[in-house]
Amino acid sequence: MKKVYLLMVAAILVLVVSASAFLHENAPGSATSFSYSLSSKAATVKVKYDREQASQVEKYIDSCLQPEIVFGGEHTVKKDVQISSGVNYHIKASPGALKITADKSDNDTHALNKLRSICEGLRSVVKP
Repeated sequence: MKKVYLLMVAAILVLVVSASAFLHENAPGSATSFSYSLSSKAATVKVKYDREQASQVEKYIDSCLQPEIVFGGEHTVKKDVQISSGVNYHIKASPGALKITADKSDNDTHALNKLRSICEGLRSVVKP
């Protein structure tokens, strides 16, 4: 009888921990983060946000990278974008996550600065 009681307590504990982890990962606004990193090889923007804000983020990115259309109705994207000579970005996105990378060897200073300003602009688009 004591073993059954211990097994039930353990099962309930596992259920509670699993449920709290799931809610923490999927709660609106719980995982909002922005980062801009610059290494010797590349500049990278990483943004995590509430999945429900995906359409606003997609519209903002498309407006920043005109005349190129990155999303065009798609929500999951993995592509290279060349806006002009000296501006080449690799974009990987899904609802709730965005990563834009600019290799230093393929981009000039203007392109790297533009990427930084895109990251700053995303702070006003994404609501925590």
